[in-house]
Amino acid sequence: MAPERVLSTGGEASRRRILHITGTAGAAALAGCAGGSDDEADDTGGEITGDEPMTERTFTAPTSVLPDDMQWNAANDSNYPDRPGFVVFDQLVYFRATTGEFAEGALADWEVGDDAATLTLQDDLTWHNGEDATAEDLVRKLHISLYDNHPIGNFTSVENVEAVDDTTVEVGLEADVSEPVFLNSIQNMELDTPAEQYQDILEELENDPESTALADFAPEEPIGTGPFQYDSSGEQELVTTKFEDSHWADDVNFAEYRFRFIDGNEQAWQALRGGSVDALHNIFTSPDIMASFPDHVVEIQQPANWGLSIAFDHDHKHFGQREVRKAIAHVVDREVVAENSAGGGDAKAPVGTPTGIVGNFDDSAAEWLDDPDAFEDYAGNNTERATELLESAGFSREDGTWVDADGETLTFEFKVPAAWNEWVDAAITINQHLQDFGVQTNLVTRDDGVYFGQDLYGDTGFDIAGFWWSDGWTYPYHTLNWNLNSADAKNVYNYSESIELPPIGDPDGETETLEFAPEFEELVGMDQDAEETRQKINELAWAFNYDLPQLPIQEKVDQCFVATENFSVVDDSDPDASVKYPTTYLPRIGKLVAKEE
Repeated sequence: MAPERVLSTGGEASRRRILHITGTAGAAALAGCAGGSDDEADDTGGEITGDEPMTERTFTAPTSVLPDDMQWNAANDSNYPDRPGFVVFDQLVYFRATTGEFAEGALADWEVGDDAATLTLQDDLTWHNGEDATAEDLVRKLHISLYDNHPIGNFTSVENVEAVDDTTVEVGLEADVSEPVFLNSIQNMELDTPAEQYQDILEELENDPESTALADFAPEEPIGTGPFQYDSSGEQELVTTKFEDSHWADDVNFAEYRFRFIDGNEQAWQALRGGSVDALHNIFTSPDIMASFPDHVVEIQQPANWGLSIAFDHDHKHFGQREVRKAIAHVVDREVVAENSAGGGDAKAPVGTPTGIVGNFDDSAAEWLDDPDAFEDYAGNNTERATELLESAGFSREDGTWVDADGETLTFEFKVPAAWNEWVDAAITINQHLQDFGVQTNLVTRDDGVYFGQDLYGDTGFDIAGFWWSDGWTYPYHTLNWNLNSADAKNVYNYSESIELPPIGDPDGETETLEFAPEFEELVGMDQDAEETRQKINELAWAFNYDLPQLPIQEKVDQCFVATENFSVVDDSDPDASVKYPTTYLPRIGKLVAKEE
């Protein structure tokens, strides 16, 4: 029931999900931060009273997609402007990362029971074309999402989603699912499929579920229910204007929200320095860069709940061997990597014990473990243990370089996206650690399109690549499922569907077969507070720690910047500032407001 407190459990474990949270449709929305800043209240532009008058001010922020090239179908990855989409469309619900609470979006209320979930829309929800947004619109969204292989298909189907009345939709549940898992499965959904644009597409999918009509659709203008509606676009700038019939309208006090095309971090930082934008949504920024910003620029930090990992190709002759993966884990010093990639700041935390569970800034990851000491910490710089592991797998060191029993050199190309500055810095450090140990490595930086296309999700592939070891949520069901059982685990780094697993804390003990799919099918419906749930999470965390499907390196936090010369914003101690993103959520609720002119 909204807005009940629950733990965050995950978003869509897919390429689209990660591109959505990182903004990698372009280069201007790289990594970020969390944790909480020490800004004084007046640094945020002054007190927000809730009685601020309407103004004609314009709030300007970056977009990484050229406005003339934008298309507004999120199911079509090409040139979809996700940050502008956050103000044009409403998510069904929003999530306060620092408190574990869900907040209203297009939904005013929700109830998840044993047999059905009941979703209730806001009474006054209106499309930008003036039509009422009703339960039939939500049904259309859910049906299209199911045809598009959305994770809610794990526990419902098209025939079990129906409108009860004008504002209520009932989702019949075909499998056990806990409320947190259900809510997080829909949390990233936006109400963005109005009948005017998508009814024909739904009918085509109903006739042919294999149709590409959805993926091919590229509308030039959006119809949403968000606080700002599309007005115009030019070569460099998108203009959206306040939607007066929005259910958020009473709390929005500026007339326009503009998005200016900015290509790359350097341009973004310069735009903020020069005042041509009022904010940067989410961009990794080191302390020396922050020192160059005007005094009226404030930083808002948010938990990101993901970070860089080393993904191994498990079909590779060498990296498919557990001993090789473990040896690499023992050599790489994650503390040094995190320090170097953070540029002297606090935006990166080294992963403590690799378990596939997030919470490395406050050590909360270990709180899920009954006996943390039973897990291998892979502390790094342990070349003695790494040597033992490689020698046990038939490797030997010749002239300072490791070779296998056939005389083949232990070598790899380490692929990372060139525009992700902090990943490149991390990879340089990782390569140095491994080269010093006698593993031959070569850092290869790739254009985003090539990296996300051919390398990760195409036919080129990789030996080892920078990847992400969480899909952005905190509840272990989703983070462990992402690493051990997701489509990406199976298809990107070719991980097995089962492993032979010894008892927790006894890596040399007698093994039993652990099949991942049944384990997660059971976990998805279990009470998160039950002891049996904790036991299963411990077993799956041990599977991760023992077999290392990936090597998590660091956890990051997101950094947002707002100029308070003409605007006021709450600081990051406010739980609402932890909703992604402050620049697109806070204006909805009157917590990012224009100053009186």
